[in-house]
Amino acid sequence: MLIIVILCIASCVVLDISLFWGFLAAILILTASIKDKKIAYKTALEGVKTCKSLYLIILLLGANISIWMSSGIIPTTIYFGFDKIAGVNFLAFSFVCTAILSTVMGTGLGTLSTVGLALYGIGKGFGLPEPILLGAIVSGAFISDKISPVSALTNLTIEVTSIDYKRYFKAAIGPLLITCLITGLIYYILGSSLTTAVDTSVLTGYQETLFENYKITPLLFLIPLAIIVMALSGINVLKNMLAIFTTGSLITIFYQKISVSLWFKSVIFGYKANTGQPFIDSILKAGGILPMVEVLLIVTAAIVLNGLLTHQKTLNPIFDRILAGTKTKTSLVFKTGIISMFLTSITCDQTIGIVVPGNILKDKYDEMNLKHEVLARTIADTGTIIAPLEFWNVNSLIILGITGISALQYAPFAILCYLSPIITILYTSIRTRKE
Repeated sequence: MLIIVILCIASCVVLDISLFWGFLAAILILTASIKDKKIAYKTALEGVKTCKSLYLIILLLGANISIWMSSGIIPTTIYFGFDKIAGVNFLAFSFVCTAILSTVMGTGLGTLSTVGLALYGIGKGFGLPEPILLGAIVSGAFISDKISPVSALTNLTIEVTSIDYKRYFKAAIGPLLITCLITGLIYYILGSSLTTAVDTSVLTGYQETLFENYKITPLLFLIPLAIIVMALSGINVLKNMLAIFTTGSLITIFYQKISVSLWFKSVIFGYKANTGQPFIDSILKAGGILPMVEVLLIVTAAIVLNGLLTHQKTLNPIFDRILAGTKTKTSLVFKTGIISMFLTSITCDQTIGIVVPGNILKDKYDEMNLKHEVLARTIADTGTIIAPLEFWNVNSLIILGITGISALQYAPFAILCYLSPIITILYTSIRTRKE
């Protein structure tokens, strides 16, 4: 049965169609094999109910990405970022810039396809090797999936492990900072050996375009800062996102002077800049509620599929074999990473790699006196973060479509993505020995 599920999902990658259809096909096949259909439907419904708040978060994420642009937050970031480019190590700058913005925006691919694409285009103009440059941008962009309080994947992780963001952040920030420091240092060393020639007149032209079309002020940075402060204060993520959406919408309409009809259109369908400068217009184009419906369907289908797989105990023999002989906390964390990475790899997406281990391993973590936030951190640092390294993964295929660069080329330079699993296991090993 597991082979059939894998084939259903893999066929979506081969046929270049949404993973939702693969998950749906697998659900229908599994449902047909269950004799008591009422139990199957009840199992599926229970799974959907457990993550009900997540669905609104996903839709709000799409709306807020549009708001980041229409309110001037992203244009302001790019404007001041161009000021900092001249005379800096561009490779390290790209990593840091995308890391910060992805944490605020809550989407790795969204960051990569907007600001990341801008940095990629500028870096190419400087003559930087494209695979190395893209590796740095991918490393920074996908931090959002690990730690952003408004990320769909981060919220899915904390939902299925039954914790809140504040607890998760305290557990995750230590290994993340270590990983970022090592990654940043490596990019700085690599970047120091690569010469870049900055055409300041081009950058000035971009800044003038932004200044003419948006009201640029550093005060707009208070909104992203508020996201982090509210999340760490324990404010519910949904309330956090609604507050930011409302504030950003008011700034869009009353400060940036964008009409209500255009605001509404960008929230629903996505924001599209119309500055007259092709490069700026190409990067200020993203978001919207409708484009997030596919993500919503994929997550919902994955949760239903997990419920059916759990009911049928399809994955139990595999997990029993992996978990056999687990006697130490470090060993459990290591095997959690193996399970999460295995599921992410075979399903071509992070969702199952989060939902399945998050649900099935909670009791095991309780049994070995390990906190659920360690489970959440391990999943985020392994199965979630390795996705862009796999050339068959949906994330990698989208990156290929955006940049024309395959994961086979940029993966060796996406340092954070393969350093993260190593650091989290070492970190857990050291911490548990001290306890």
